[in-house]
Amino acid sequence: IAMETYIRQRQLIMSPLITSHVIGENEPLTSVFNKVIAAKEVNHKGQGLWVSLKLLPGDLAQVQKDFSHLVDRSTAVARKMGFPEIILPGDVRNDIYVTLVQGEFDKGKKKTPKNVEVTMSVYDEDGNLQEKAIHPGAGYEGVSEYKSVVYYQVKQPCWYETVKVCIAIEEVSRCHLRFTFRHRSSQE
Repeated sequence: IAMETYIRQRQLIMSPLITSHVIGENEPLTSVFNKVIAAKEVNHKGQGLWVSLKLLPGDLAQVQKDFSHLVDRSTAVARKMGFPEIILPGDVRNDIYVTLVQGEFDKGKKKTPKNVEVTMSVYDEDGNLQEKAIHPGAGYEGVSEYKSVVYYQVKQPCWYETVKVCIAIEEVSRCHLRFTFRHRSSQE
């Protein structure tokens, strides 16, 4: 009962129309969310995004059966980060998550800060690129290189982008991540 009450409260909090805000192109997404959450006055004028959350009871098979109109084949299923309380035999899980947090880049001889793009890739000890080892999110195909968002002329970009690195257990000790930092021209 307490969980149902909590969910209803969350639904009420999340249900109002989230108004659209004009933001700077250098502004991190986290600060945009904070502004939306802190907004007191709701004057949406027909613009915005409707967000609704609902907890569905049962395991995945039961939810797919009972709520087939909500969960179909195209629905991405994300496994919970962390370990379950009970680990079943045969449930092999070797999840590696990497979060690109932030950086500080000097502008050098330029008058304005650089437009930095971070590229992440996985290589083995022989220098061979591991194909499709990086997964940007649930439901996405693996990619060989992950490229970050590029913030326009920001000295200290904050990305907070998390990816999953999928490497066979026996290969983990023989692989490494390569991060390359590159200035991207605004003409590219």
